Amino acid sequence: MQELEKSYRGFLARVGAASSFWAILGDYKQMKKTFIATASVAALFAMGGSAIAGDLYAKGGYKDAPVVAPEPTWTGFYVGLGVGGAAVNHDISASAYDHGEKFGSAELDGISGTGVFGTVEVGYDRQYGNFVVGVFANYDFGDNVKTTASLNLGDEGGSIDATLKDYWTVGGRVGYLLNKSTLAYVLAGYSEASVKVDYLGSEDFTGWTVGGGLETKLGGNWFLKGEYRYTEFDTKSYKFGNYCESAKIDLDTSVQTARLVLSYKADLFGGELPVPLK
Repeated sequence: MQELEKSYRGFLARVGAASSFWAILGDYKQMKKTFIATASVAALFAMGGSAIAGDLYAKGGYKDAPVVAPEPTWTGFYVGLGVGGAAVNHDISASAYDHGEKFGSAELDGISGTGVFGTVEVGYDRQYGNFVVGVFANYDFGDNVKTTASLNLGDEGGSIDATLKDYWTVGGRVGYLLNKSTLAYVLAGYSEASVKVDYLGSEDFTGWTVGGGLETKLGGNWFLKGEYRYTEFDTKSYKFGNYCESAKIDLDTSVQTARLVLSYKADLFGGELPVPLK
């Protein structure tokens, strides 16, 4: 009986071991199937990703995206040198008096002289979209423009020369960009000049200036502009002598100029605008 029980228990043990073996073998087969399925999905994703990347490259994807590069704007400080021509109009009126009675006079009206001058200019511009606003200061020097008025004071004749010497202007301008390299603008400012009158010495004349012009960007930081200005100075009156013999001279001066100025501009504070590089 005992021998039979031992044999039965041994049989059960062998059956349990066999069951465990087949269970382990089943788990191994299931893991193998799962691994193969996962690897297949990964391979499909890899192949699909390569195909998408190739398609993007073939159709001009990221390789053809615009490259952003800074392009200088019209903003910046500048210094310029130029040359121009001036037409000066001196309206001179001279009168002589003897005991309060006028006995001689002379007048000269109209454009009376022309000349060539040099100019140096500094300024600052700021761009707002298609608009440019700025301030400037310039000094004009060179050829003195002379006007001569012939006099006939009583029995004696003579002449008076009025000579416009160098002068300067400070002001502002407002412009509109016709395209990215061409600016049309108007300007206004305050001017002061030195005028020498025979027998009377030199005087400082003050007045106002208006004008306009076109400026173009040559390339890099170089700019070239052509400009017209009209300046009107205040009238100066000179009186000398006494009641018995006296004289009065009124001098009204205006100036028209045309100038060409080459400037170099640099934006010291970084006013660059990113634009697509073509």
